[in-house]
Amino acid sequence: MNILIVLSILSLISVPMEDSELPEFQYDGAGLVLITPFGSGIAAVTRRYGSVLYLENGTSARYIPWPWNESGCCSAPSSHGNSAAVCVSSGGSEYILLFSPDSVLEVYGPYGKGGRPVFNSMGNLWFTADGYLHKNGISTGIELELHTISVDASGTLVAFCDSSDRICILNTDNGKVSVLAFGYRFYDPLFVTFEDNQLIISPTLEGEIVKVSPADGICTSLAEGSHPFWCYDRESILYSVTSDDGIRITSGEIWLVSLDGVSQQITFTPEIHEIHPIVADGTVYAIDATSGFLIAIPDR
Repeated sequence: MNILIVLSILSLISVPMEDSELPEFQYDGAGLVLITPFGSGIAAVTRRYGSVLYLENGTSARYIPWPWNESGCCSAPSSHGNSAAVCVSSGGSEYILLFSPDSVLEVYGPYGKGGRPVFNSMGNLWFTADGYLHKNGISTGIELELHTISVDASGTLVAFCDSSDRICILNTDNGKVSVLAFGYRFYDPLFVTFEDNQLIISPTLEGEIVKVSPADGICTSLAEGSHPFWCYDRESILYSVTSDDGIRITSGEIWLVSLDGVSQQITFTPEIHEIHPIVADGTVYAIDATSGFLIAIPDR
């Protein structure tokens, strides 16, 4: 059985803040719900989606400097190198925050309604706001009323799910939308690049992880699970396999599946319920669904 390592950075700390509006930092290492690689560390969202932390091995965890408050909430963060972005609801408006581990770089908004921001491979930031698609904070003039999108490497194609849970493609060159894939109830489709090619990976409400060809919409079910994360180095997908009692997760393990559909279990820890796997700086991390602790998974 693997012995999972709770990172030493997750200890009770207090970080002084220059902005007096920022809350006093009290973090005991628990209560995380989402994580994503960010620079040499991890961006983590806390329970109730009320703040974003920067976690880096060997240093203290700290808030991204924004006046977080109990009335606000945020989306899942996205990252590209040393930049990350998140949509924040605060005071009845929504903002897109572009930030580094140490500072807020840009604040776009306020908007009446914003969507989760994403980056393409060139580092351009895309998001929806007030019914339009935006690039680097500027409206493209293309109408798109959605919260979750994915953008291909060039920024030419935008993938999203419509109200019928189909994967649709928006061409940003001409503004045309077409249905790419159906037959599953898709959500949160993601463009990934491998061997200079592109495909879409998407979880489904049926509990499967499906790869979709952007060229012809052909769908291939790869595994049963959730929370897929594309591992560029291995050209494989990390995902979690869980069970629940209708209220809470009662078991969770991390698996890896190739694009050929060959799966391998990588954790064997019935006492820890791992979800949301990622790879950061060469190490696999996950969240313990029971405590919200960040877990480092030793390489097998």
